[in-house]
Amino acid sequence: MMRITNSMVVKKTKTNINTNRAKVNYTNNQMSSQKKITKPSDNPVIAIRSLRLRSTLSTITQYYTNNISDTESWMDCTQTALINMKDLLKDAYDQVVYGANDVLEQENRRAILKELQSLQQQVYSEGNADYAGRTIFTGWKTNQNLTFTDDADAKKQKYDISERFTFKDIEKKKYYAGRFEDTSDGKVAQTPAEPFNEVELNRLRLAYDNIDKDSTSLSLSYVNAAGETVQMAITNNAQSITTEGYTFSIDNTKTPPLVPQSPTQVAGFHLDDQNPNITQNANGNDVYTYDVYDQDEWNAWQADPANVPQPVPVKTVSVVTSTDANGDPYLPAMVNGQEVTYRVSNTSDLRKDGYKIGENEVVFDAESGELLFGDKLAKLFDENRVSFGFDYTKNGFESGELRPEYYFNCTRYMEERDDITYVNFDENGEWITQGIFYNIAGGQQMQINTEAREVFNSDIRRDMDDLIEIVQMAISAQDTVDAIKKKIDTGDYSEAELKNLNAWLDVAQKQLDYANQNMHDTYSAYITKFQDYRDKVDLEITDLGGRGERVSLTKNRMSIQESTFKELKSINEDMDLSELVINYSAASVAYQAALQAAAKIGKMTLLDFI
Repeated sequence: MMRITNSMVVKKTKTNINTNRAKVNYTNNQMSSQKKITKPSDNPVIAIRSLRLRSTLSTITQYYTNNISDTESWMDCTQTALINMKDLLKDAYDQVVYGANDVLEQENRRAILKELQSLQQQVYSEGNADYAGRTIFTGWKTNQNLTFTDDADAKKQKYDISERFTFKDIEKKKYYAGRFEDTSDGKVAQTPAEPFNEVELNRLRLAYDNIDKDSTSLSLSYVNAAGETVQMAITNNAQSITTEGYTFSIDNTKTPPLVPQSPTQVAGFHLDDQNPNITQNANGNDVYTYDVYDQDEWNAWQADPANVPQPVPVKTVSVVTSTDANGDPYLPAMVNGQEVTYRVSNTSDLRKDGYKIGENEVVFDAESGELLFGDKLAKLFDENRVSFGFDYTKNGFESGELRPEYYFNCTRYMEERDDITYVNFDENGEWITQGIFYNIAGGQQMQINTEAREVFNSDIRRDMDDLIEIVQMAISAQDTVDAIKKKIDTGDYSEAELKNLNAWLDVAQKQLDYANQNMHDTYSAYITKFQDYRDKVDLEITDLGGRGERVSLTKNRMSIQESTFKELKSINEDMDLSELVINYSAASVAYQAALQAAAKIGKMTLLDFI
């Protein structure tokens, strides 16, 4: 039997007191924090589970409180802007419907004009809507407005712009020549020499008007009978042409006059510009055919012609030249054997010339920003499914116009830094999306933005230009008729003068009849266009609503998950208050008992055990 000494009893008693005191302290800490553990070593299993639950809950809270909230706010702003845009388009639609009315008084036309001019200034204003300082329709460039907002700044802006079209974009439009507005005595004293007439042409309309005349280039692309894609670019008056990447130009001081420019510009190939084969086609035009070699094979032969045989051409490039009425050569583009030429003009010159355009000619009206051509070329382009490219410089814009960088591949000229190039289409002509995506749940992203191109483009403003021009013409034509009638009614003119006045009245009335009919026809046709614009906005509102509904469903799910994980976290970490009270009371009783026992044991001596 082991002998127990007094010191052993005292030591063991102290240990028991400390143990019970530690339990009291532990339960007291639990009472204060209401947590099961205060440090990982208290219970490693609870600690690990707590870390996992807290991490998951933090992620869910980020989704639910921040990301989803921002997404909803962004979409709410977008929806408001779209609804406002829809209302603006409805107002424009109503004016178009009203303008298609057969019976309109002069004050009615003036009211339509005023309303359309006001709407034209506002039509893209909703595109500048922002959320927390970030514009919502401008893709990734959220620090910049969609339109030019400062007129003085807009007039200083300069861009090189590339627009692309297809044969499906060709539309018909009526133009007028011999327009009569001068009703002064000096004018109406003359016999009418240029009666008013109309010309119907085909057009491709650019996004902007008032283009720099000397900066343009028209390119054509089609698939020939051999199934090959043919691409050409021609300049004003057909003095140069680019085909298959090689540029050729006319130099009347040389014989032959065709001169290749930068003949080695196509990487990996060499065009032998010294030895063209010149033949004639069925139309009697000169055809220059150049051999093209592999660049490495050409270089090897040039370096050692004695030992390296001359390489075989890998392909040929042909260019057709033609001559005008003066015998001067020019370079037409050939679309399956049909000649196409290109020149630049302006509205006033075209009107003076009666809109006379050659059957093989594409004329660019730099003032109106339109490519004009006749039915023969329209049929040719349609049959060959031609695609068009048009490169130009636009120097100076107006407040309210769309900025080109959101719609086209373009370069913006800068004064105090390098020019900025914007690429919106890839090499295949596909739009490069600028969607902004938020993570709203684990593994779930949502596009929060709507890009401007999905809602509207420059056609709306340009269509309003047409409508404004047409109603202005109708107003002017009516004013002209009224002015001449007023002169006739005064009775202050001789019989000869009255004869002239009545002749001018016939011209003015013809002009008015055309203007009224043109207004009716065009406004009637544009009803469908503006309905399409409204439908497009409606579609985006619907799409936005669908995305918003998915966000709402995700929000509900995140709310439930947040509540679930909060509960799991509480179960894992938090103590039950009643259990805490019981544990603390038990530990306190044990501690008090240990103290009392120690007090009794401390009074005993060895004799108490004998």
